[in-house]
Amino acid sequence: MKTIDIGDLKVMVCEHKGDMRYHRFVKFKQYAPQFWEKMDSPLFESYFERIKDHFDKGEFTNALIKLLDYRVALNNIANSYDAWGVCFALITETDCENVDAKFDKDPNDAEIKARLKIYSEKGLLAETVKEHVLAFMSASPETFQDHLIHYASQLMTGEMLKSEV
Repeated sequence: MKTIDIGDLKVMVCEHKGDMRYHRFVKFKQYAPQFWEKMDSPLFESYFERIKDHFDKGEFTNALIKLLDYRVALNNIANSYDAWGVCFALITETDCENVDAKFDKDPNDAEIKARLKIYSEKGLLAETVKEHVLAFMSASPETFQDHLIHYASQLMTGEMLKSEV
């Protein structure tokens, strides 16, 4: 973990999935697909291929788990706050929190929203959120490779469209 400053608040940021407890990591994985609202086709295809691979191998439980992850992500899209911010809140902690209690429970939406409000009031920038969430995902490519590839292709497409104007 590393420490960053958000205003006068010291915030510790997980740098790799090994820095997080399981419940938070699961929630992070459920929110990460929302970076690309409406779950556009490349990401859907990635989920579909994984589900199909597990199914073809007779790993029905794993196929169902992937399908349920996708369903949760779709249901979370209706949530009113930004997936980038939620993921940032999930990979952070402040020095004023009880670390053991915080990591041992599954943070609920109200706790996440409260944390984001505090960060926002202290001056959290959107660039900071994206920087640390992408760094976290990049440190775990075996889990987030599809997301990172999709994000890179969006950036490339955006740059190509800018150059055409």
